[in-house]
Amino acid sequence: MAPVGPGVRALAAVAVAAALAGGLLALGWAGSASAQQGPDCEVNDLGTLGAGADAELTAAGRWSDGDCDSRFRTGSGAHTYSFEVAGGGRIRIDLVSAEADSFLYLLAPGGRRLADNDDGGAGLDARIERGLGPGLYIVEATTTGGRERGPADFSLRIGRATGCDPVHLGYLRPGVDLTASGSWTLDTCGSQFVVEHPAHRYLFELPQGGHVRVDLMSEDGDPVMSLISISDGLISANDDGGERRNSRIERYLQPGTYLVEATTYLERDYQPLRADFDLVIHLVDEKAAQESFLLKIEDVHAAERLVAGQPSPIHYRVGNLGGGGLADVGGDAFIYVVGPRVYEYLRPIAASEERWEAGVSYHTGGQTASATSVALGEVTPFEITLGRPGPTWVFVGVVTYDRAGRERGFHGQWQNLMVLSATAFDEVAVSVDGTEYLVEAAADADGLVTTTVSAVADAAARVDASVRARAIYAAGVRTQVLDGIFERPEVAELAVTGPSAPVGVESPSSSALLEQLADRYTDAIGASGLPGALSAQEALSPTAIEDLLLGLARSASAQYVSLAASWSALEERVEDGESLSFAEAFALHSEFAYAERVIAPAAEAGEIAAAARAADSRWQDDGVQEMLAALERRASCDDPGEALLAVLEERGVTDLDELVRLDAEMRVALPAYGLARDAALCTVAGADGDNSLFLEGLKIDDSDEILRLFGQEEPEAEPAAPPPPQRLRIVARLHEDGRIEHGVELADGGQILPSKRYLSSGAAPGTWRISSDVEVDGDAIGRIRSRRLDDGRVELGFAGATGETIAPDIRYLPADMPVGIWLRSAEIEVARQPAPEQRAASPATGQ
Repeated sequence: MAPVGPGVRALAAVAVAAALAGGLLALGWAGSASAQQGPDCEVNDLGTLGAGADAELTAAGRWSDGDCDSRFRTGSGAHTYSFEVAGGGRIRIDLVSAEADSFLYLLAPGGRRLADNDDGGAGLDARIERGLGPGLYIVEATTTGGRERGPADFSLRIGRATGCDPVHLGYLRPGVDLTASGSWTLDTCGSQFVVEHPAHRYLFELPQGGHVRVDLMSEDGDPVMSLISISDGLISANDDGGERRNSRIERYLQPGTYLVEATTYLERDYQPLRADFDLVIHLVDEKAAQESFLLKIEDVHAAERLVAGQPSPIHYRVGNLGGGGLADVGGDAFIYVVGPRVYEYLRPIAASEERWEAGVSYHTGGQTASATSVALGEVTPFEITLGRPGPTWVFVGVVTYDRAGRERGFHGQWQNLMVLSATAFDEVAVSVDGTEYLVEAAADADGLVTTTVSAVADAAARVDASVRARAIYAAGVRTQVLDGIFERPEVAELAVTGPSAPVGVESPSSSALLEQLADRYTDAIGASGLPGALSAQEALSPTAIEDLLLGLARSASAQYVSLAASWSALEERVEDGESLSFAEAFALHSEFAYAERVIAPAAEAGEIAAAARAADSRWQDDGVQEMLAALERRASCDDPGEALLAVLEERGVTDLDELVRLDAEMRVALPAYGLARDAALCTVAGADGDNSLFLEGLKIDDSDEILRLFGQEEPEAEPAAPPPPQRLRIVARLHEDGRIEHGVELADGGQILPSKRYLSSGAAPGTWRISSDVEVDGDAIGRIRSRRLDDGRVELGFAGATGETIAPDIRYLPADMPVGIWLRSAEIEVARQPAPEQRAASPATGQ
């Protein structure tokens, strides 16, 4: 470290003076005044605190029943002391007791409170630390627990806080970092910004302007850092900008003198008794940085509106915008997504001459593709599920590491989202049993969706629960399947022209689709001649297996041409104003499930086989291998062949053992065949789960009939008893500023206040305002509704988490309601959602 000269000491004095001035301004210091006693309390004069670093004033005493009352804490005794500060500075006051929970008050001579503290010292001890100017002050030493905790001894110490002056690290020049190490302990000087947080301060000088990176690192603490210009004030502050919890600030700085405050996120009594740290100040070589790698998340794409509990893809584009490759440091990239109760990540993707080179970007789909980005097998979209309705967010980040595992870069992007309680859509026309209905699922600003079904002929007529369920289902198919059906990624690449072959699909269930897949499989195997070759003990030809895959793809394509023609006709009818019937919706849902789960995998397998035949290196071609890798990811479910064998056995297929043996030999002869078969089986197996999610998103109250059509009913399962309703009253009180605060009071007297719970004084009459979730035992049971009325009253209500809207018998607040007093509605019963295991057993209820 460079020697510290007079100029440096002067700069340090300037920094300290600036900090002290801020502290005195915060106190509103008005100079010296005479001490005044509080009522009935003796003020013990401790004398004058000298200017020396070792100056100290002490006192000892005992809290007992004979003490005078604390002027601030009801039921607590207090001892009062006065002292004088001879020279301004940072003063620390400690109140220590082994038997009581001490509490400190610092007062101006006239009794005006300047500061207080409960647990700022070790354990339950109190501490006040701040800059004080010359003059007289009063300390009240009292307790948190009051006299009921019994007598207790205490000691009081008033001294000057040491270690608060900044340490000058010298001049920051290219190629030479400035470093410091230290520890945060109970005795460390407090932060100038939040005094309860221990802090150290360091000065450095920048002779020439440059890009500066400051790192504050600790294994045990949670570093927080502030960067301050002596001439211009606070420049930047950072908590977790470095690796893990470490702090980092990067800025271009003009020549000058700068102060770094190295502190922690945790207060003294919430962090380890000792936490070591290291500080590194580095002048960045900007030319070298530009010639190195720079990985960034370039784009993030998610649906603007997600449905709670429904998986949704998060697409992104990540690229190297630097001048060098990540392979230069032998590193890898770690890509992840975080959100409320969400954390998903990809396996680290190692750098190579073909991975993470300069100028290359990778996209996860067409949503985030640029003119120059490419696909990479390891860079895949995330699928997340968010649980609570309302505005929310996700963050996609990429961290780069070198071969030694050190973090070398970080970047990410936020995406704001809206989570809905159910699938939302505009009003559409559907028909059930020949009667036309209008169905709408409207979302409010908090993501709560209300679904209405009304007959076209009589909007006020009651709609039967079964009819309502079928109408909502038909509307869901129309808006979620038919609208934009040819742009859906599952079928967007399939050709809609060519030979046509009709196909009938019984239902969108896994069992129905599996039966049709089994028929296609056995027919194709029988027509291939491969069983005869196996019987003749001949080696199987990979070319013959390729022919089988190509043949399956051709027949699948012909079936899709037929389906696409019927879908186009249906689209035209609906666009011309005709309603979509329940029967048409069910047929369309079934056909689309067949197209995405049977036709699309067959077409993909045929495309890969054709690409392999056209490539010089056949199946070893890089492009073919990437296509196979994507197919393999979809073929990863457990034992995909077992369900197929069960269906074949049910259908009375003879020589099943020979078919199994043939299947095994075909996999050996052409592994791509096995991947194609398993991918189709795994895709089909997922149909039931997706159907359940589809119905759950629509929040259909009575979906038994639809489930029976799906073939997914479970008649043998005993229905789970619904949880008992929650009994509660809505409570509200008026604040002096005109706002009305809301909460609920449970039957046992417990009170719950949601985080968003105020109705503003200026809320427009007639408009319902909704609170945030009311949670009981960790589960959301609903939200409080309130609205101002034209006559000055306020109406209360409750929106249950299961969809019901409840209006209590007593639900109006008077226009002249008193300030600060809780008023209560009549008691209501709120249906509670079933336990997670019950919801899993009945996923389509939407409750």
